Amino acid sequence: MSRISVTMIMLLVLALSAFCTDASTLSCCRKYTQTRIPMPLIRGFSIQSNKENCHLDAVIFHAHGGRNICTDPSKAWVMENIRKLRDKVEAIKRKRRN
Repeated sequence: MSRISVTMIMLLVLALSAFCTDASTLSCCRKYTQTRIPMPLIRGFSIQSNKENCHLDAVIFHAHGGRNICTDPSKAWVMENIRKLRDKVEAIKRKRRN
């Protein structure tokens, strides 16, 4: 009976360790979307660097509804969307100064 208990405990430990991983690993982009994201869907962006647990450089667009979409920073449309977002920020800054 104790042999079954030890086996069950080992299986539980392995199962828990698979689910209890570092939070930063869970938030990493692992691949890029192949779909171009329309500007009206994008609320903001962040950048993921190829370091530590995240092994992919990516621009992460934050879309309405809380979705995070991983994109390839070498794509022209990605950089164009970033430029448009920065232009929006500059317009807000100018508006506040006046």
